[in-house]
Order: sequence, then structure tokens, then C-alpha cells
Amino acid sequence: MSYPITARSTLSTILRVIRHPLASFRLIHDEGCAQGGALIKDPDYRERWSSSIAEYVHWYFADKRMMHSISWLGIPTRKMLPDMWVYQEIIHECRPDYIVEIGSLFGGSALFMANVCDMMGHGSIISIDISRENYRVSHPRIVELTGDCASSEIVDQVRSLVQDGSVMVIHDADHTQEAVTRDLALYAQFVTAGQYLIVEDGVVDLYNPLQSRMAHSFPEGGPLPAARRFLKQNAELYELDMTRERFILTSNPRGYLRRKPSLSEAG
Repeated sequence: MSYPITARSTLSTILRVIRHPLASFRLIHDEGCAQGGALIKDPDYRERWSSSIAEYVHWYFADKRMMHSISWLGIPTRKMLPDMWVYQEIIHECRPDYIVEIGSLFGGSALFMANVCDMMGHGSIISIDISRENYRVSHPRIVELTGDCASSEIVDQVRSLVQDGSVMVIHDADHTQEAVTRDLALYAQFVTAGQYLIVEDGVVDLYNPLQSRMAHSFPEGGPLPAARRFLKQNAELYELDMTRERFILTSNPRGYLRRKPSLSEAG
């Protein structure tokens, strides 16, 4: 923060934190250590908060006890909490008529988004999953399509359901690079101008497979390289929105892809 504090300097600081959250965190940490030793004075939390962000995120996903404990109204979501907060921000700001969730498992995230739509009085969830064996949700805003998301039958059903509205798509199905690449090619056509195509769980690609069993499970790569390739190939239509990663903790690195507004909307 520059001094004297003015509206302009305050805005500049806010924008800097949003654009470079990790660098801002490091600056605060370094200044705290320089002025009086350890930044955290409480001995219990000094130890608890001593891990790096990389170590914490890896533990969050690799320790199944942690992942399995995350729920929405009692239904498992298996999400990182900052991402769920970002989802409600996007839903409120963009007000999609339809949110296509590819991969729902227990249904916790579908229910969460349906409840957000309830509060706004707008929107429907199209839940696609190859099986409903573990699915525990029933809600009037959720339409369930059961089958292979890559099948022509499911794609055609989605097309018929969303043809009259604005559409956001979230990919949380098979996380292999090959499958994500295939699914993005199939479902990007439904995302309307100004809405988001979210590619989940690219976090697995951030880690060294020699050090992480989570990363080792994807020897040919996971969602992150698929998202990067998609963005490169569709740069005229899509843009990466890094402001959605301002909380630093995310399971979707470089996975918040926004379809650019149409020329009429931009003008």
C-alpha cells in the first residue's frame, strides 16, 4: 500500500492482490517476518499453518478422509470450498438459464447450485452422469440425464434442453486428458456468449508424479493440458479468467474459461 492512502492507491492495491494473489501474500509474510520474527505468534497455529500452499492442496485432495468429509446439506461434494464460492459468484453474475454439470456423483454440487438458483429465482441444472448408483439428490431445478456424456444420445438430449437459453458448462467427469479433450469438443458448442466453461481438477497436473500418487494416476496427463490446448485452439471465442483463482486455493487451475461476449454485447 502506498501512502498517503487515497481512493486511487486503495484501488491499485486491490487490483494488484486480485491479479497476483500469491505475490501479495508473500510480500505480507516477508514484511511480517522482517519486523518481528515469525508472522504467526500462536504456537499451535504456527505449526498448523506452516505448510506450503502446495503441501496443503495436495493433502486436501490426497487424504480421502478430508475430501470425503466435504458436503452440502449432508450430500458429499468433493470440491474445494473456494471453488464452490466462486461458482455461486459466477451463477449470480452471469445468471445462466442452464448449468450443465458433466459428472455429478453424489449430487452435492448439483444441489448446491440448485439452491443458489433457488435464492435467485432463476436457473436449472442439467446433471449428467454415467450412473446414479451413488446419487442422492432430488430437486425440481435438477434434470437428470443418465448415460455416457460422450454418447450422441446424451449430447442430443442436452441440445434439445438448452436450445432456448444461456448455458454454462462444468466438466467433472473422466479426468484423463483424452476424455477431457473429447468432452470439451462436444460441449463447448453449448456455452453461450459471456458464460463459463469450467474444467475441474486440473490440480492433478500440477504435481510431480514421482512424488504424488494423485499425479501418478494420470501418466498421460489430466484436465490441465486439455484445457490449455482447448483455449489455444479456441482463442477467438474463449478467454482465461484468472480472477476466479484469486483465492489461490483451487482444484481448477487455468480451468475458468469464459466465452467472449458477442460483438453486439461488447459494443
